[in-house]
Amino acid sequence: MIRFQLEIAVALFASVLGSLIVSYFTRPQDGKIQLPIHASESLERDPLDVTTPDDIIDGYPIDEEKFWEQARPFLSSVSSVEAQL
Repeated sequence: MIRFQLEIAVALFASVLGSLIVSYFTRPQDGKIQLPIHASESLERDPLDVTTPDDIIDGYPIDEEKFWEQARPFLSSVSSVEAQL
């Protein structure tokens, strides 16, 4: 048996209990997230809608022709290696 096993268990339990008590008393008092009630509020600009078509592809605009020129040799080598296995 590990030395001080009881003391370690008591210390862990006390820290868990302390964390639960602190998180219970520091939680927001107004409850859950408030969604818009009126239709006019929902028609306003969405602050989280910040994407543009160029942002969808990893944040950088892609030149497709250049991408496929670089990808074809790699894909060919991967295909040939897999075919030999």
